[in-house]
Parts: sequence; C-alpha cells; structure tokens
Amino acid sequence: MGLESIYDVISRSINSEGKLDLNFMLPFKKPSPTEMRFIPGAKDGIGLYHFNLRTPKSAANKIFKLLKSDWKKGDSDSQEKVAEILNRYGSWTVIDYVLHLIRDKQKEIDPKNIFYYACKLAFESTNEELVKLGICLFGLLDLSNEEEIMNRLFILALYEEFTLYVLATISNSPKGNDIVFKIAQKVDGWGKIHAVEYLEPATDEIREWILRKGCANAVMDAYLGLECAIKGDLINALKRDSFDEELFEGISVIIDALLDEGPVDGISVYEHTEEALKLYLRIATEHAFTIIHLWRLLNLQAWLENATISNRDELKKICDNIVNREAWKEMIMEILNKPDDELLFYAINAGLRLNMDIIEFVFRAVKKNPVEHFGYLHILYKNPEYANELTKIYEELLPLDAMAAGMGNFLFPENYAKEHHCLEFILQELKNYPEMGEKLVETGLKSPVVRERIAACKVIEEWSKRLNQNLDTISPGLYAILKEIARIEVDKDSRQLMKKLLRTK
Repeated sequence: MGLESIYDVISRSINSEGKLDLNFMLPFKKPSPTEMRFIPGAKDGIGLYHFNLRTPKSAANKIFKLLKSDWKKGDSDSQEKVAEILNRYGSWTVIDYVLHLIRDKQKEIDPKNIFYYACKLAFESTNEELVKLGICLFGLLDLSNEEEIMNRLFILALYEEFTLYVLATISNSPKGNDIVFKIAQKVDGWGKIHAVEYLEPATDEIREWILRKGCANAVMDAYLGLECAIKGDLINALKRDSFDEELFEGISVIIDALLDEGPVDGISVYEHTEEALKLYLRIATEHAFTIIHLWRLLNLQAWLENATISNRDELKKICDNIVNREAWKEMIMEILNKPDDELLFYAINAGLRLNMDIIEFVFRAVKKNPVEHFGYLHILYKNPEYANELTKIYEELLPLDAMAAGMGNFLFPENYAKEHHCLEFILQELKNYPEMGEKLVETGLKSPVVRERIAACKVIEEWSKRLNQNLDTISPGLYAILKEIARIEVDKDSRQLMKKLLRTK
C-alpha cells in the first residue's frame, strides 16, 4: 500500500480551530542528526530575508525540459528527476524561472496538461518539493472558476512549508486577498509572516485584525513590525479615544517589534516615530498592567537611552514614571514565588533590569526544574556557591551515560535533546571553574554532537590556562579519555583542538 499523500495528511490533521497544531510536522522524513534542521517555512523564509539568492538557470532549464517531455507524452515519469533537482537547489530559487520559461513557450503547451500535472504534484505527491512545484504551476492558470482547487490550495497553505507558494499562486486571483486574509488567520510562523506581507489592507476588518493580531508570530515579531504599523495605520489608531485590552496588546506588540531592528528595518524608517511613541506612552500610562506590558516598556526604555529623536527626554520621563511604579515589583515577586509560572521569564528579566535582588529566587526556580530552566545558568554561575551546588545537581540528574553515546558528526542529538542543550550551557560556565564538573566534561567529550565535544575541549583549554598546567596533571582521567577520543575524532576542527590540548610543554 502506497504512502498517504502530503495533501491527505495535512487535510486529516486540521484541528477544531481550522489550523494545524503549532508543532505539526509531516511524517515522511525523519530528520538526520547530521543535517541542519528547519521548522516549516524557515529555510525559504531565511533565504528570502537574509540572502540574495541567485537563480540556478541551468537547473531551471533542466526541469523545464523534463516537464515538457512529460506533458508531451501525457505521463509523469520525470517526477523523481525533477524532485532531485529541486531538493538540490531549493524550490524557491528555481521555480520562478521555470514558470518564466513555461510562459515564454505557452503557445506550445496545452493548459490541460499543466492543470492535470499540477493536480498530481500538489495533491497526490509525498515529496514536499514536488508539492511546491505543483502549487506554483496553478499560478499559470485561470482558477477563477476552480473553487475546489482554491479550497485545496488553502488546506496546503496551512502547512507553513507551503504557505508562501500558495500565496504567490493565489494572491492575484479575483478573490485572492480574501483568501490571503483567511490564511493569515490560520498560520502562526513563517507562513503568517509571508501572509501579512501579501495581505492588502483593503477593508476596515483587515486593518483592525492587523492592529490587533497581525504582528505577533511564532518566529520573531520584528519581521512584521513595520508592515503592521503601515498596513494597520498605527498612527491614526493611536489617536482613538478608547482602547480595549486586545487592541492595546496588539499595538504594544507592534511598537515592541518596531524597536527590534535585528532582522529587518523598523523604528528607524517609520515616518511617525516621535508622535507614535508619545501617543503610545500616554495610552500605556493607563492600560499597562501585565508583566509582559512591563517587559515591553523596559525594552522601550532601553531603546530611548540611545535614541536620537527630538522628544527623547520627554518620552524617557514618561516611560520612567511607568516602569518605576512600586506595584510592578510586587507583581514580579508574586511570580517568582511560583517557579512553574509560565510568566517566569518576564518576571526574571524585568526584575534584573529593575535592579531587584532576585538571584535567590532564580536559583530556587532552577533547582526545582534544572533541565527546563538552564537558560539562567549564566547568571547563577557567577556565584561560586551556586555553581558548585548546581554542578552536583546536574551530574546526578542528567543521564550522562546515555548522553555519552560515542563518536559522531551530529549537529543535533538523536535522543535527550533538552538534556544535551542543557549540557552545552553548563560547559560554557565550567570554563571558569577548574576541576569542577569533570563528569560533565567527560560526557561532552564522548558526545556524538560535535558542538559539545568542542565545548568540552574549550573547558579543558581554559582550565589549563588558569592553572598553568597540562591536562595530564590536572586530570589524568580526562587526559586518557581525550587521548582516546582524539584518535577517532571525525571532525577536523575538533581533532586539531584535541591534539593541541594533548601536547606537553
């Protein structure tokens, strides 16, 4: 019995909200621990935003010839070859030029052949890249009377690996913007980023949704800050007489996203920056009451420190007055007393930025759940007593024998993912404590994850510098293990580092 098609898997996996679960992944290919992993849509999204991708025209020409051959013979024999090329070069860099070649030769091609071929790829294939090609082939055709096809494309768009391709295909159709709006409300990650970019603020309903829910996403809000500020008409929204909680929250997300210009342009190119921030802070004076509101206001306060806008001092004074309210500290302490609270990150971050003495509470939270809260180790390991106690806890808690699974060139562990991530963080801190946590360093050396072996070597290197001793003097046991590991090390950089550490003075 053949594999279920990608379309069918997606279709039966839609939940009661008409969406796919946030962590949904197609089951066809188990990721290799030696390969870079991407969440659905990330590879294309990162490529579009951060790399000037070049079109491999020779690859596109090969695909075009294979498609023409299939269409002429009325079969789909070339699918495997096409899939191989798309996998090698990346669909987004190739397909657009393939479509260009087809348009140039459209008089020689029967549209019916394109239609049936597109249906076969998009709705029957088990290969992601072929599904993408199938989706895009529909873009060559008039789908205005193909309601069933449009509905099926909408279903494919729910999986964020395909959202961008569906958007490019349907956005120029007669009801394209309405469908884009529907898609935008059903996706959360890279698919939402692309959907909001394609979405035209053609109605009050769309503009209001953009203000309230358009910016927050599962990747990084910053990607949509400027897009939502413009399309949602943020400046005029800030001039309204009244705000409900949802509207204030949505606008707060947009403001915070504008401040973060790491991935894309934001506040620096927004034409209403000074007025918008002044209006926002006046609204926040009355409407900010949650720990996340405080966290965002602290982000704004930090941004204002080095801002070059003309009303900086005025804005800073208003912002300072809000964040210095005594009630915030009471809220922070209330959350810190519940180490399992989902808002713990915001409480710790805000508390530290307000110079509150909360380190003991952070220590308690990590002790209660060491694997979940390893992200705070860089704070706690500054205290030698905490460092010593936590190291002993991790040596007892982590399944070190199972994690030390032997040589490999893995980028990611096959098992115990959280525990391995935790180990990496600990190794970063053990560099400052010679001879502490030898079991953890040994596990790092024996890990199949290259990154962890390098981290363990860096610990040993730092210990040698601090003690001015070679490893065989510091720890004969670690020296023997490193000597054995170096002999079979498969990563060139790791092997060189190990050999350097093994040399005597």
